[in-house]
Amino acid sequence: MRNVLRGLFKPSAVAVDPFRVPHTATPSTAIDAEDLATLGRACGLPLGAFRGEHLGKQLRSSLAATGCGSIAELTELVQADPRLRERLRAAIANSVTAARRDPQQFKLLEEQLLPPLLQGKGTLRIWSAGCSDGSELFDLAGLLDDAGALGRSYLLGSDLLPENLDKARRAAVTKAPELTSRLRWEQRDLTVDGAPSGTWSLILCRNVAIYMRPDVRDRLHATLAGALGRGGILMVGRSERIRDPRALGLQGAGPHAYRRQP
Repeated sequence: MRNVLRGLFKPSAVAVDPFRVPHTATPSTAIDAEDLATLGRACGLPLGAFRGEHLGKQLRSSLAATGCGSIAELTELVQADPRLRERLRAAIANSVTAARRDPQQFKLLEEQLLPPLLQGKGTLRIWSAGCSDGSELFDLAGLLDDAGALGRSYLLGSDLLPENLDKARRAAVTKAPELTSRLRWEQRDLTVDGAPSGTWSLILCRNVAIYMRPDVRDRLHATLAGALGRGGILMVGRSERIRDPRALGLQGAGPHAYRRQP
């Protein structure tokens, strides 16, 4: 961890957005592993699970913008300022989403992946892993509603950050009150807590694993594959792929989508 996080910025005297600063400052020293662990506890994030490049980028930005000369100083600020803590958490977890994000993937779902699942007679169990503000799950609910299958569907959104889940719940009440009875939300650290109980017809875990260390990413993919029911579908992000699908009992079902072998 220490080697991959070399090159922290020297503190900047300019007060700017902590997570929108250019990465052009002079490198400094490595992050002390103990300081990093303390920051992780202060943030409530499993920092050791993230790729060093991604984590270092966010920490350098925060150090440069807040004027902190060390991770220890940044930790003190995070502990004293809930708003800064939330912003740092969001930047590291990269909670970015939008309605119909990556429309090609939703087209694939609508035209090729969902129809075979809809032919079954049981409950459709759908899990959005890393759901952020719930936009992805709302879009899925809309597809199911159009197909006349929402009434037999169970939809779960999980996220590492409880503040994201709060946004999702508020959005469900204000934007989609007719869907709230079908939606469930829970906080879940995918690197520690594993998958929810039961098996799933469809799991979407898009643009989550790309920020994790390779070994953590591979364990996550194994967890997701193991949570699928037979014939179930796992969709990852458009910049992601599963390293060895066959070893996980998966076969290709479309671009960046995999089906659990029967």
